[in-house]
Amino acid sequence: MSDMSSTDSQIKYIFCNNFANETKHVCKAEHHRDYPNLNPDGNIAFVERVGNRFWVCAGCERGTLEEYYIFDVSEKDYEQWIETYFFPERSMFHIKGKQFKQLPEKLTTIYQETLRGYNNKLGVLCAIGIRALLEGICANKNIQGANLELKIDNLRTILPENLVTNLHSIRFIGNEAAHELTVPDPDDLKLAIEICEDLLNYLYDLGYKASLLTRSRQARTSRQQK
Repeated sequence: MSDMSSTDSQIKYIFCNNFANETKHVCKAEHHRDYPNLNPDGNIAFVERVGNRFWVCAGCERGTLEEYYIFDVSEKDYEQWIETYFFPERSMFHIKGKQFKQLPEKLTTIYQETLRGYNNKLGVLCAIGIRALLEGICANKNIQGANLELKIDNLRTILPENLVTNLHSIRFIGNEAAHELTVPDPDDLKLAIEICEDLLNYLYDLGYKASLLTRSRQARTSRQQK
């Protein structure tokens, strides 16, 4: 048996990807189908339900599709049997990419693909992407070395000693993913990405931002002297 209805009476607080917070959503339509499971004697043992709801955020008015499954709709406490999925996927645990003004195109591509790997729970690919990002930085900065370990060591020419030493932890995460197919801990991946973002900002954008401030102050001083 299936049912489709439109209702503005259902209200639910759902994480809104646009506002990055839980907001009130209004259910605009719902459709479900029930699947009876029979006992050997032909009587109904329990009824499974598969359904969809279309929610609209009361703030930004963007839509979200909810797909849900209920093991037994006859149970008084059937809420505990619900499995639910939202489309687009909720981004509360996603990393929102940073914008780098001076980052070379190839490094931008690697960085963005690494973020997509993390946000889509592709831990091995994300870790390999982080390792590739380090390789790309070394190549772009013309850092020499027979392997990534030596290249990281040679980053001492442009980075502080303590930072270079700890960059090897990122290399280990990438190596374990690439060679042993070890899925890294998501928290470790997130921290590694944040370190890479700080590294990209330091090597590519920080000087550019500082120069913008200098030019802005020089222009203001020039206008005041006229």
